[in-house]
Amino acid sequence: MQRVSVRLGTIFLMLCLLLPSAQASGLSPMPLNKHMAGPKPKNENYSTTNDFYEDESITVQISTGKYKGVKYTTAHVKIVDPSQLRAVSAEQVRNPSAGFSGNRSTTATGIQICQAVNAVVGMNGDYCVTDDKCQVMMRQCKQIRNRANGAYDVLVIDKNGNFTALRNCTADDYKAYYKAHSKEMYNVFCFGPVLVKNGRTTVGEKYENRNIIAQKKTQRAAIAQIGPLEYMLITADGDSVTYTSGLTVAEFSALCAKLGKEVREEGFQLAYNLDGGNSSALIYKKWAKNKLAYRKLNMPNIGRPLSDMICFFTLVK
Repeated sequence: MQRVSVRLGTIFLMLCLLLPSAQASGLSPMPLNKHMAGPKPKNENYSTTNDFYEDESITVQISTGKYKGVKYTTAHVKIVDPSQLRAVSAEQVRNPSAGFSGNRSTTATGIQICQAVNAVVGMNGDYCVTDDKCQVMMRQCKQIRNRANGAYDVLVIDKNGNFTALRNCTADDYKAYYKAHSKEMYNVFCFGPVLVKNGRTTVGEKYENRNIIAQKKTQRAAIAQIGPLEYMLITADGDSVTYTSGLTVAEFSALCAKLGKEVREEGFQLAYNLDGGNSSALIYKKWAKNKLAYRKLNMPNIGRPLSDMICFFTLVK
């Protein structure tokens, strides 16, 4: 099994290296400042073994494993253009061009959201409708909210698809960063904490944050940047009622550091914790009974409606 995993990883890396830029491929990037559905992924680009998607603009490899007895699921994603990484509102289930208002809005299942916008793969976001937790919010270049009080780490994704973290971000911290970098900023998420930076875990065993029940074992979700236009989506299973199974934030941080080292000697550039518990959702198309359909890969029988997702798209029309 280990030899098969190494072989698949090597093949995936080779395919990623072969992906040209969007411009070199003659593909048109999606507008960064608009909310919209993307081109529909072609069924024939999905592996019949359900673990791989490939076209000229994106590759996705799905993997599973166990850490401390807990099942985890990952999606290793490589794209050719930053516009393929997008914030998606649940409102887009009803209207593909709908954006984010910053107020309490529609929720939908992760499957419904991905299906509405034709995502290749998607993950839950930061539950942006709650401004007490999602204190800072920018979506598709539009600044919506800054109520930061230092309680959360903020993730900034720029127009090149690169990640930057603002640790324990205050309103003044964000204002200063926005003043200096607003023209480069693309999407901003607020939940955290930062789990890995430059290959190393940033969370100690005694890390405590009651807002995200850091010391309890439960489901977890994270997004990581491996390198330029290369990412990993990570979920860990668990119990969000009794908190008797799953991972603490410190354990999840250690898992992310381990996974980063497996795909790159230097590890993840940055891994960031997103909303967990029953909100944790990794959505991808899989074959079952001769039908290819969007499915929830992690704990498929447990979940809740989501307000937003982070999705990756093909550019091949």
